[in-house]
Amino acid sequence: MKILLAVDGSAYTTKALDYVAANRGMFVDGHELILVHVCPGIPGHVARHVSKEVVQDYYSEEQGKVLDPIKAQLAERSIANFKVDSRHGHAPEEIIKAAHDHGAGLIVMGTHGHGLFGRALMGSVATKVVAESKTAVLLVK
Repeated sequence: MKILLAVDGSAYTTKALDYVAANRGMFVDGHELILVHVCPGIPGHVARHVSKEVVQDYYSEEQGKVLDPIKAQLAERSIANFKVDSRHGHAPEEIIKAAHDHGAGLIVMGTHGHGLFGRALMGSVATKVVAESKTAVLLVK
């Protein structure tokens, strides 16, 4: 099975990664692990005033800030069988698209655990992915 692990570099990502590593038989061994990171998109009114190279450099730098530490954490746990999918745009939308594009059977995400009231006020990437995805979602708190 292909398992998509959504990463944003937060402590909640680390908790999800810890859970996946602790249960590697369920999530890693014999499965394909795909890390997906979504960088917020640069608004069009900004992007049109800079070169494509500047925009690409920005995305590469931002993705490196998140993905390099995650790759190091995976290496510490001797997990080497993973792929990386870096995207930019609206996080819930792109996570769902990534799951579909890769044919993932499961999305694993860390969650802040704000509760119903907090989600109602602030929204949540995890809440939107759960509500809109046709792929099974495992939230790690």
